[in-house]
Amino acid sequence: MLPDFEEEIINEISFAASLRYHITPSSLKEGFFGLLLMSLMSLVAGIVLGKMTGILESLPALILLITPAIGMRGNIFGAMGSRLGTALHTGMFSTSLKSYSILSQNIYASMINTVLISFALGLMAWGVALLLKIESIGMVEFVLISMIGGIISSFFVLLITMGVAVTGYKRGWDIDNMSAPIITAAGDMVTLPALFLAVILIGGNSTGYHTVLFILFGILAAACLLLTIRSGFDIMRGIIYESIPMLLIAGFMSTLAGLIINSRLEGFLMQPALLVMVPLFLEDNNALGGILTSRLSSMLHTGMFDPGIFPGKQIIPNFLLIYIYSLVVFPLVGVSAYAASILIGIDSPDLVSMIFISTSAGLIAVTIVNLVGYYVAITAHKLRLDPDNHSIPMMSSIVDASGAMCLVAVLMLVGMV
Repeated sequence: MLPDFEEEIINEISFAASLRYHITPSSLKEGFFGLLLMSLMSLVAGIVLGKMTGILESLPALILLITPAIGMRGNIFGAMGSRLGTALHTGMFSTSLKSYSILSQNIYASMINTVLISFALGLMAWGVALLLKIESIGMVEFVLISMIGGIISSFFVLLITMGVAVTGYKRGWDIDNMSAPIITAAGDMVTLPALFLAVILIGGNSTGYHTVLFILFGILAAACLLLTIRSGFDIMRGIIYESIPMLLIAGFMSTLAGLIINSRLEGFLMQPALLVMVPLFLEDNNALGGILTSRLSSMLHTGMFDPGIFPGKQIIPNFLLIYIYSLVVFPLVGVSAYAASILIGIDSPDLVSMIFISTSAGLIAVTIVNLVGYYVAITAHKLRLDPDNHSIPMMSSIVDASGAMCLVAVLMLVGMV
């Protein structure tokens, strides 16, 4: 048993080391680089959404599918990138594409997750609209848009995820610092254009051709499920079994984010620059939540703090770091959305209003991010859940719903929706 004064000294040294570890010039530089890169790429998604006002008017409740579809690419392939990063650190990664290799089984798992979750998201969006008696497109159309958009976008995000992992392996990079923002941004950038293409391909009116496609996609989803159950690929099967429940919960929570925006969609359609802001705002919140959760998970694994009911003093620097990021990122969201609206010729509030909306909503949302991130991290640690398969999707889904709520609340407060 140490004397009280020695124990106090040790605690102070531990806190000083923790403070130095958590806020450093390199952590600020790396974090800002990843966040700015993601914001620029997410701006593509925002511009596409801002130009989709006609489609959103003609296809009621489509926004219920858009928000979970955007988040799902990051959930599925962000988790894949995290798993490959773990494999790199443990010396188990190789670039081999033989069927039993870790890389191949991660590819199989991610594509099967894409098919199963895309089918489920379509059903979920339709079910929520039906349950709440919201005017919407049919179940078949929801599923077709989700499946076609999901498969097309996943193909490109898969290539990017593999590229990051293989390049990092060959050059000795720590892909944990790169995969999450790059993959999340790539998912944002390609998902909305892919959904837009899916809408064009199937059209708005239900036809017999749609029914045939729906049946074929249903058979594909059933085949993927059967393949998983009967597969001898243990790594692939384990990933899917662990991921599917959490991805379904994440999808439902993200559908609620779409429901919140849909409840005030008329105001967004009148000033489409606000739609441009939505993907940037939600994904920056997600990125901040991912940074916090990853840092807290690392601290838990290295024993730098003991999880308690309330955040301790070792956690405060992490919260402050997220606020520092926010004070730069969220004003940039407003500026970027305004600039994009001028560039593509859509209606927008003035620049000051856009900055005020994004910054005030962002600071409220990031307070929720800090609290939720802490409890997600310690809960996953206590339950001994794999953070690669559980923490990222759960954090993302909660942040989507709370972020949408904060954004809509501020817009209502200033009378814009």
